[in-house]
Amino acid sequence: MDTQMETMLAGGQFKKLLDVQIAELRQRYDMKKAELEILYFLSRCGGHNTSTDIHYQLMMNRGHISQAVESLCRRRYIVAIPDKDDRRYVHYELLNSAQKIVEDMKKMREDMNEKILEGISEKELDIFKNVSMKIKNNIEKML
Repeated sequence: MDTQMETMLAGGQFKKLLDVQIAELRQRYDMKKAELEILYFLSRCGGHNTSTDIHYQLMMNRGHISQAVESLCRRRYIVAIPDKDDRRYVHYELLNSAQKIVEDMKKMREDMNEKILEGISEKELDIFKNVSMKIKNNIEKML
C-alpha cells in the first residue's frame, strides 16, 4: 500500500482539518471537541445512542466519552435514559437546547465537505465510497 493511501486511512489530515474548522464553534459554545462530536453524532445516530455506540462509531476513548456526556448532561444539552431491558446500558438523547449547536455543526461540516469534494464527480465519489466500504469491511474482518 502506498503512503498516500495509508495517510488517507489514518485520517490525520482530515482530523487536523476538522480541528481547525471546529475551533470557532468550540470557542463560541465553550465546549471540548469531544462534546461537539458527540452532539453531532447523537443528531444522526437514530437508536444507536449508547456510550458503546459512540465509542464504536467515533473511535473515541471511553474516558473522554464519559466526561463529555457527563458535561453535556450537566449543561442540559442531552439527557441520559436508562435502557428498559438492560440496566447496564444508558441511552443519550438530544434536548432542544442543543439544536442550535447541532445546526451550526451541520452547516460547518456541509461547507467543509463541499470544499473537500470540489472537482470530484458523482461517479468518482460513488467509486470512492464503494472502495472505502470494502476496505472498512476488510479491516473489521481482520480485527
